[in-house]
Amino acid sequence: MASANIQGSKLVECLLSAEVQVPLPTASEEEHARLTPAEVAKVFTDHVPGVHKLLFRQQRGQCVLKFLQMAYKDGWSAFKGTALENHLKWLMRLIVHYGHEGKPSATQYLREVAEAFMDCQAVQARVVERIGLQIRGVTSDFRGLVVALVGEYKTMALKMLAAERIAQRKASDDATPTHYENRLTADLGQHLGLNADDVRRAELDEHARARFPNLPAREVCAATARCRELFDLDALTQVLVSELNSFSESSSPNSLARLFLNWVSENMAGKHVVFDQETFTRVDVNRTLVMAVLEVAFLGQLEGLANQTYQGTALRELFETPEMVQPAQNHTHSMDNNEVCNEVDESAEVVLSVSRAHKDHVTQGTAGLTAILESLFSPAKWMDAFGQWMESLWPLNRSFIRIGA
Repeated sequence: MASANIQGSKLVECLLSAEVQVPLPTASEEEHARLTPAEVAKVFTDHVPGVHKLLFRQQRGQCVLKFLQMAYKDGWSAFKGTALENHLKWLMRLIVHYGHEGKPSATQYLREVAEAFMDCQAVQARVVERIGLQIRGVTSDFRGLVVALVGEYKTMALKMLAAERIAQRKASDDATPTHYENRLTADLGQHLGLNADDVRRAELDEHARARFPNLPAREVCAATARCRELFDLDALTQVLVSELNSFSESSSPNSLARLFLNWVSENMAGKHVVFDQETFTRVDVNRTLVMAVLEVAFLGQLEGLANQTYQGTALRELFETPEMVQPAQNHTHSMDNNEVCNEVDESAEVVLSVSRAHKDHVTQGTAGLTAILESLFSPAKWMDAFGQWMESLWPLNRSFIRIGA
């Protein structure tokens, strides 16, 4: 594989720009307070052993439990009078009600929230918003999920930048420099395309405003460039490789792995290359192909990898489709699993239509992948679909090729 540094400069510039940004979530629906303070406390004590021992900033007498009760009832003083006041308060109530009803993963969610309350309100709000939106079922298409993952690596780069600048004595902050990070997030957010909700919260951080002056224009440019240098494209691609290769019949409908196959069906001509070439029973991609996917998804075409090959085939040929994908806005919204399934089913129908219209150019392997995609949400048919696809690829070997037999 060509070096990521050689092929990734234009891609990194795109990824760390306002063109690739997790947008603000839709406004939260009002969630009324239905529980008493004692009932709120019981939700946490039932799900988070030892929660009564957790202290805010390890300060004696400042029990996290009382702050959890206060946030459920009144929200956060730091966000009073802002657009986040009700948004966060309603999400906090949603999380507590979710735990009160004993729904899946409630213990994990409540533990994360309780532990966040050991830190400042900025950290508390970040965790409550993330978990609350997850419970609400805010989901994305494949590109949107990748944008969210890219957002996490942008945040890591920004944390590294904050630590570096503090080490250089350009600023000083607490051992956990949340407020200086917020200063940088507010100043660099639109230049780097940092998550819009992170930027919004950072701009409302009164401690960041009071402690640190805005970066002057010259420093903004230098800090932005340095953050791009700290962005770890290699780590991002490796995580994507692992995530995509984890696909199985048990993968959730809105998982990155399943939505990747949907993206492949719409944007790649050589669809078969995403499977292992010996058995064709599992997704098996490497960093070369994942980097190519990123280039096509975000640049609209192959750039650094335009002249590379994958499994003996030119990448240009693998990505040649009747309509090459163009960079688009993230599709992030709330939907339930049925809506997700319907969207993938509709995409499969589009693939079938394209296959009929271009039957002289579409391989049997492509048609087989379409069949697999059509059965993604019927686990019982999953292995059978693989078997049918393999038989279509090697009709002469039907006597001994059987998947799941």
